[in-house]
Amino acid sequence: MGLFDELENETPSAGEIAFDEDSKIRLFETQRREDIGAHDYLKKFLPVAVVAVLVISGLIYFMQPGIGSAVKPPKEVEDSVYEYMISIKHRSVREITFYQCDGFYWVKILSEPRTALESVDDPANQYRLRVDRSGDAASNIETLPPPMGDVPCK
Repeated sequence: MGLFDELENETPSAGEIAFDEDSKIRLFETQRREDIGAHDYLKKFLPVAVVAVLVISGLIYFMQPGIGSAVKPPKEVEDSVYEYMISIKHRSVREITFYQCDGFYWVKILSEPRTALESVDDPANQYRLRVDRSGDAASNIETLPPPMGDVPCK
């Protein structure tokens, strides 16, 4: 008789297998504990998730640029301002800053000096523009009087 023959004799047949009643009860208790564990996990996780979403939403809201904040405008608006300076004012732009206002952009421009003797900070090299918005494009560009207080959106 071989080793495998002995194992075959030791294994009970399907009719001989009897489940212990205590084992069945413990099985359902385990299942009940798993359901309670998932429920407890959701009770702890859901408030944390809600608070995290609220905090992130608040940060995004408060980080939005407000009126008078320096912003990066759409490419079409920026291109329109450069084209305006070159074609109308016949000046090249050295520095440009856009400020978001209510319905328009206030633009501060420092242009290249015309001669080597002029200072960059000379008022003749500084321009202030009002650029009205229509979607992502500039609808009207207007030169403002020489900077007095140099306050955006006024």
